[in-house]
Amino acid sequence: MAKVDKSQKNFAKKLVQLSLEDGAVSSDKVQAVLGALAEKPPRHFKALLKLYMNLMKQEIRNSQAIVEYSGQIGADTLQGLQHRLSARYGRTISISTRENTELIAGLRVSVADDVYDASVSGQLETLAQSVN
Repeated sequence: MAKVDKSQKNFAKKLVQLSLEDGAVSSDKVQAVLGALAEKPPRHFKALLKLYMNLMKQEIRNSQAIVEYSGQIGADTLQGLQHRLSARYGRTISISTRENTELIAGLRVSVADDVYDASVSGQLETLAQSVN
């Protein structure tokens, strides 16, 4: 595979920006970008597509929150959480939920590499580490 240079990285980043609509990935815009690239393939086409794909995966990952919970969680709580996360990150954040009984009670929210832990097990783990 050909080495990707700085200009290709910048081009891939611009392609990602063209693929967004109101800060979110738009499938129509992605199709338009890929169609334009297919019509007139640039140099090192395969390497550029791989870079574009990786940047798009990261963009999608940055727009998704995984909410782990134990017990019950209300729709109002999720809606409020989604609103606060969207405001914090300056983009629309979609939420998916996962029950995790190991949390004992509370929530753990992950957005890309950020983890917010408001669970009983997280508090117990912090307490155990401070005692040692």
